[in-house]
Amino acid sequence: MTDTLQIRFVVPPAFHDIPVLGTEEQVAEQLWEVVCEVLASEGDDLRTEWTAVLAGLIPPMAEAGTIYAGLCLLDVEGRTSTASVVATLAPLGGLHPERAVDGLRDGLSRARPEATVTELALPAGRAVAVIDAVSTPIGEKALATSVIQVHLPLPNESQLLSLELSTPCAEDWELYSEVFAGIVRSVHLEFADLPLSDPGPTAESAPSPEAEARIRAAFG
Repeated sequence: MTDTLQIRFVVPPAFHDIPVLGTEEQVAEQLWEVVCEVLASEGDDLRTEWTAVLAGLIPPMAEAGTIYAGLCLLDVEGRTSTASVVATLAPLGGLHPERAVDGLRDGLSRARPEATVTELALPAGRAVAVIDAVSTPIGEKALATSVIQVHLPLPNESQLLSLELSTPCAEDWELYSEVFAGIVRSVHLEFADLPLSDPGPTAESAPSPEAEARIRAAFG
């Protein structure tokens, strides 16, 4: 079986694409453009600071197999709210996707007992979702971040697609969890040697009522 897949998913336009791939010069130029879009009403000093922070995150993301990164900065009822979305590809080790799901579910449940680990039936296949809270030390304080991850073993039996949404704005958890549920439902896979079709709302690609209920139970 060929291991070349077309992977597509839809991220809401509120998220600005963070450049991960390309030459150092290309990434720097695109990153500055993104920061200027996100911080359109701010001055160059703050934009430069944000650019430097994001630039420091890009090399480790690239090394981790990141294929997409996005950032949003919203005004929610007069206050600032932010979230990020990241998609990565990692080796699956030649496991059959069905066995990989079972192993991931059981392994993550043991490794992260404080998290909620749930199996999902998505249009793109069986997956494992993890809902967790992460505390990151920043100086003398700690930043609490809510995290949703979905791990989807790909049918080429060689790769694992992981999607993650994180936000430090716990009060907007419901908003972002619904956004993320829409992103993972939109994942569409096709082998590159087949014609790429439109994965619109057809009977085959639309989630079943049961799958929809399980997604909302995990993310809501």
